[in-house]
Amino acid sequence: MATIVGVGGVGGHVAQQLALAGLGSIGIIDAEELDDTNRNRYVTARVSDKVPGMPKVDIAERLIKEIDPSIEICKVQDSLVSDSGFQAVLRSDYVFGCVDSEGARLVLTELCAAYRLPYFDIASDIEVGDIFRYGGRVCFASRGECCLVCLGQLDMGEAQQELGGPEARKLREAIYGVERNYLGRAGPSVVSINGVVASLAVTEFMVGVTGIREPQRLIIYRGNMGRVLASDDVPKPDCFYCKGLWGQGDRADTRRYIRAGVGAFLR
Repeated sequence: MATIVGVGGVGGHVAQQLALAGLGSIGIIDAEELDDTNRNRYVTARVSDKVPGMPKVDIAERLIKEIDPSIEICKVQDSLVSDSGFQAVLRSDYVFGCVDSEGARLVLTELCAAYRLPYFDIASDIEVGDIFRYGGRVCFASRGECCLVCLGQLDMGEAQQELGGPEARKLREAIYGVERNYLGRAGPSVVSINGVVASLAVTEFMVGVTGIREPQRLIIYRGNMGRVLASDDVPKPDCFYCKGLWGQGDRADTRRYIRAGVGAFLR
């Protein structure tokens, strides 16, 4: 089973492609409902879907079943950082992280390393400044050889802020000067960028499971430059997160995040 954590703008593309690829079992994890700001980038949504009230996992399930009704679906309408979320991940053969927060990425990095699960982390990004940049990346972590942390693809400061709970999140919002909920009614129009990075990830997954070649550790999509690059960065040899936690299982105590109740604050 391949499990998708976060079935929004990126995860919807992944769900569609895995279903078309003929996977027999797909897991989907997401606690949120559809919002009007999501409609311009969710390939899974329809104009008739109710806002509020339509769970994203139900939208993804509908898409998968319309492609192939025989696909078995493990649906979790809850946070990744929950008993049901962790159980779904641990039943998986492959994990696709399509989440918005660095905290959730760190939890997935630890969980997949501890239980020896191949993990594709997918992200799209738009940066507006002196130079307009857009694109994304796919990071593949497996066998304790590399991870988001040792490849320099995870902001540890932001992750720790997010995992610090509601007070830490309030502090972060104060630093950034604006709450996410106040950013207006239209979300970023990144449906094509999401599609590119999702397709790169699913392609790496397919070449890996078919034995054509090993998936690339890190693929970077620089859309503003019209380039897709395979990074040759060397992972840190003493990374705690991929090497120190690899295969530790229950001894890694990833459930401490559930006990701390941070699931309600991660997206």
